[in-house]
Amino acid sequence: MSPAEFDLVGQQISIGFPLRPDSRYRYRDNFLDPREGSPDHYNHARSHEDGTATRLHDGTDIYARQGEPLIAPFDGLVIDPRTRWQPWEPGRYGSTVVIVSDEPMSAGYVALLVHMEDVWVDPGTHVTRGQVVGTVGRTGNAETQSVSTHVHFELRAPFLLNWSSTGEDRAVDAFNPYPSLVAADPKRT
Repeated sequence: MSPAEFDLVGQQISIGFPLRPDSRYRYRDNFLDPREGSPDHYNHARSHEDGTATRLHDGTDIYARQGEPLIAPFDGLVIDPRTRWQPWEPGRYGSTVVIVSDEPMSAGYVALLVHMEDVWVDPGTHVTRGQVVGTVGRTGNAETQSVSTHVHFELRAPFLLNWSSTGEDRAVDAFNPYPSLVAADPKRT
């Protein structure tokens, strides 16, 4: 697939759901909701007339109990996020697993599992779809008690996407994971 063929609104890629079917979880489409803090160049943002920008949510939050196992959504290589996105902000993201898919139908696509309590894989590790990679937590900017434990789940394309049709003035590789999550959700099929 090329950037020109990419559906900015409803693109789905083949993933496994990042929580086990016996887990209790809930989520909604909160992609592009406003967020605290300044955006980095790899974050979605809304520009204002005064030149300031509001950071937007680059993923979907899946709420589950702390310590619930998180599983790899596809086969791939675990990478250090600092090698792809600069500056990487651990204070924002907390404990994170980033997997670059090597499955034929999603090769090069990237999944980020953010705010994890435990991380059980290291960069350079090859994981398989369904393998436990860590647990749901509350790290990074999700540490406050007012935030329920969750995994912030992102999908990123292997190329930059032009978001000008949605009113953004930047190219960002993050796209809405919600359609892919719904398609993979074992409780919805």
